[in-house]
Amino acid sequence: MTGTLTAPSPVAASGGRRSEYLALALMYFAQGLPAGLAFNALGVLIRQGGHTVTDVGLTGFAFLPWALKFLWAGPIDNACVRWGHARVVGVTQLLAVALCLGLTAFSPVDHLHVALLGIIVLNTVCATQGIATNAYAVVRLQGRAAGAANGIQVAGFIAGMLVGGGGLLVLYAHVGWAYSMVAMAALLLALYVPLLLGRRWREPIAYLVAQPKARLRDLRRHADLGWALLIALVFKFASTAVGTLAQPWLVDRGLSLPQIGSLQMSNTVATAAGGLLIGVPLVRWLGNCGAVLAGCMLATAMLGMPWILETSHTADLRVLYLAFGVQSLCEGAMYVAIWALFMNWASPERPGTDYTAMQCCESLANAVAAGAIGGLGQRWGYGMAFGAAWLAGVLAVAFVALGLRRLALREEGRAP
Repeated sequence: MTGTLTAPSPVAASGGRRSEYLALALMYFAQGLPAGLAFNALGVLIRQGGHTVTDVGLTGFAFLPWALKFLWAGPIDNACVRWGHARVVGVTQLLAVALCLGLTAFSPVDHLHVALLGIIVLNTVCATQGIATNAYAVVRLQGRAAGAANGIQVAGFIAGMLVGGGGLLVLYAHVGWAYSMVAMAALLLALYVPLLLGRRWREPIAYLVAQPKARLRDLRRHADLGWALLIALVFKFASTAVGTLAQPWLVDRGLSLPQIGSLQMSNTVATAAGGLLIGVPLVRWLGNCGAVLAGCMLATAMLGMPWILETSHTADLRVLYLAFGVQSLCEGAMYVAIWALFMNWASPERPGTDYTAMQCCESLANAVAAGAIGGLGQRWGYGMAFGAAWLAGVLAVAFVALGLRRLALREEGRAP
């Protein structure tokens, strides 16, 4: 797989950068839609439909495609080199549209297991598209542009989660499951139109490349692989556990679906704002490692909000908006810092594979956290379960700090 790519003119490069940012925003937004359905809406729908808190733990299975996509990241990397990122993105986007239409007949309230299977397949398709998007981002925007690129990634993906999670709950309360899935399919199709019509973002990469086939086992070429895996596994574990348990907690607090949906949308906006307004400046001022440590400490400090709300028996909606909003701002800053770190850690020879492997570690931890917290909440009660997750977050910060000292980043000239 070899080829000679010519450099664009300065004017084309400037226009191409804007086009690249727009393409990234659209692709990550599209991938966030089914993720929002799985991570933010599904647990609420399960509990609201009369199922148990333990059943909410089934949402952990929807994390699995995002956790396991490293297994097919190499072939997707190679397909992007052979056929282009745009073609791979187009095929997966149209498959996602078809799957949303297929899900219209299977509500998680009435057909829990069939709906869960369909949502898992939908997330598998969008996770596959994520491999191609990651490869595109790393190859085009590694280095000084990584902070801005990951600000776009976080904001775009979270905006998709906002619409697919809280937005879907609000829509579901008014029109039901079938029409909500039709609306998601229509939105996915609409998002693809600018990508289909855009040309600048498809332009050849501006350097000579003799690209070998990407292989998963080549990850071992990173001498610091173990430390990178550790950071990816632990940084979001506690946050996912708290977020998953908060869904049935809000239902049991007596909030309606529109209220929960609006709260989740507010949280999602706050997360995106935190990524852009706090995370990107942190990366610029403190560098990759400093920004990660600061972001993780902020996010973990705020992770105790649900525990405080539960133990103080607070149910005032205004307090809920404020507490979860501040927590989400800090989590957004952490996300941007983490993924800027891994973008500059990934090798340009296998960009999708390296970057995706780290995302899979995060998703694997998410699956475990989501699957375990439902059972803990059922046995221990909300207060003890929220407290245990907060303690896990404090331990995670210590592991992240340990791993950061041993990472080698390309932008610092220390990559293996």
